[in-house]
Amino acid sequence: MNAERHLHLDLVGGIAGDMTVAALVDAGADFATLEQRLRDSGLPFSAVSLDRQWKGGMAGARFTVRAEVQAPSRHWKDIRGLLQRASLPDRARQLALDIFGTLAAAEGHVHGCTPDEVHFHEVGAMDSIVDIVGAALAVDLLDATSFSCSAVPICAGSVRGDHGVMPLPAPATARLLLGFTLVPVAGSLETVTPTGAAILATLCAQPAGRAASAPPAMRLLATGTGMGSAELPDRPNVLRVLLGERVTTPAAAMPAGAAGAAHGHAVIIEAAIDDMDPRIYGAVAQHLFAAGALDVVLLPLQMKKQRPGTLLSVLARPELEGVLTEIILRETTTLGVRSHDVRRTELVRRHERVETCYGAVRVKLGFLGEQCINISPEYDDCERAARVQAVPVKDVLAAAVAAAAEWRAAHEAGTC
Repeated sequence: MNAERHLHLDLVGGIAGDMTVAALVDAGADFATLEQRLRDSGLPFSAVSLDRQWKGGMAGARFTVRAEVQAPSRHWKDIRGLLQRASLPDRARQLALDIFGTLAAAEGHVHGCTPDEVHFHEVGAMDSIVDIVGAALAVDLLDATSFSCSAVPICAGSVRGDHGVMPLPAPATARLLLGFTLVPVAGSLETVTPTGAAILATLCAQPAGRAASAPPAMRLLATGTGMGSAELPDRPNVLRVLLGERVTTPAAAMPAGAAGAAHGHAVIIEAAIDDMDPRIYGAVAQHLFAAGALDVVLLPLQMKKQRPGTLLSVLARPELEGVLTEIILRETTTLGVRSHDVRRTELVRRHERVETCYGAVRVKLGFLGEQCINISPEYDDCERAARVQAVPVKDVLAAAVAAAAEWRAAHEAGTC
């Protein structure tokens, strides 16, 4: 089994769909293969091209789509139908659907409608659709399975769209960036487009991936640089990517405590609630996770006046305490929250893709030092495989655990 490939997104000047495709191709995703798969997809565009450019002392690639002259606006259901009918590799198709679905959910929240009712304007144009599909194809070609990112540069100012003049970042973009670390930069450029934000939010869906950080411990395989079209006054308008193979951190490099475990500080935010419709808790939890919560737990309580209640407990990084507290106060019926600092110890995590009789499934492995002591299949992968193969999810879960156990045995024997 190959080591897990990790992709780190370094947003030097921001991120857009075309910048993402260019950076991934520059990092090794074969452009001829990508171009052929786009042509075979059946999507109605004219041509794509890749040019080499030099910007701010950095060499990189510029990706361009020649598409519709007068692009029609499309609803999410129209775009979903296009992608479902397109001839694409399964993983690339699902990633493209996930990116557009993430964007539709953000747009729907901003405009007060359901995702299916979202009416895309600029993003509904075929060049934006090809940008997203191209990014999904490039991720698939690079076989990247885990992701992280730097801080997100944001300019002050405004942008004009079909809905008029809007502040930067645009409302849907701002919602997609919940949980990410934003840093102000000089200029008035839209450094993060809605397409770029949707790609970033989908790839870095896990809260740990949204924290601004350096790349994890990995053997660097390739770098790539994607060029933007506009200029920033104090930095090159580029997106850089770093592709590597994850490595297990040696036990000797771990902090003191449980040998081989990772340690850090966190905060727990709690609210005791006895007067809220229980159906609301699911939506609140989803919002908290989207904003970067590490965990959300609901516990039954016996409250004053002998009323049954629920303890909403949120585990988070300390810098997100204010954001998550505001979500709880706004979206629940509580009149106050309490919080306290905690120390957090966790196993070093690693993702692997294992082959089962139902297809490839990602599994999460927990390491204590060099020893893999926990195995957890990614449920979404198992559920998807079960749906495709028309088998119970429990069968796919069992097959993934068995395949991961074989990997663990080979790892401990030093043969992988």
